[in-house]
Amino acid sequence: MIEGALIGGPVALLAYLIFFMYRKDRRDTERRVHDMHEAHSERLENLLKKDQKTREKHTRALAELTTIMKRINGRN
Repeated sequence: MIEGALIGGPVALLAYLIFFMYRKDRRDTERRVHDMHEAHSERLENLLKKDQKTREKHTRALAELTTIMKRINGRN
């Protein structure tokens, strides 16, 4: 491949160089996008877990409040 580029002259050599630089940059970009996706997925998962815990606590508190209000008002 390198021999073909040398035979093709400086333009072919430059074309090969640009192509390989493009491929390296493309792989690096794909890796960064994948890493960002993983980080965002983990963050979203943590937020959803915290949200679920909060909802369970609020539901429990509302159920207890409803029971207390019924008792205060004299309803069983």
